[in-house]
Amino acid sequence: MEDNQKPPTQSVGVAGFKADLYANDQIKIHWHNLIGLPKFQMYATQMSGNSYGDIGNVMEWIMGYVQDRIQSYGEQNFFDEYVKWHSEKGYWNNEDVYGALIKQ
Repeated sequence: MEDNQKPPTQSVGVAGFKADLYANDQIKIHWHNLIGLPKFQMYATQMSGNSYGDIGNVMEWIMGYVQDRIQSYGEQNFFDEYVKWHSEKGYWNNEDVYGALIKQ
């Protein structure tokens, strides 16, 4: 390198820490997606003891219901219960619990 040439500019960037990728062995549960699914709403209605005619607008109460169940039962336990219900129901054999089609 000649005396009048400078080395290339160096820069340092900062990227956010992705805790869900590096510090957690559990898969993140996407409650905001589940709450909008009719099948999850059916599950919540059945588990809450509400009848379909008495529930009104499910979106008015489902967030509170989910928060209460997570707090009292544990997030993973609550999700596992839903997964079991989903599987046993047998209505959605070609969908995962989030409603995505399963490739066969």
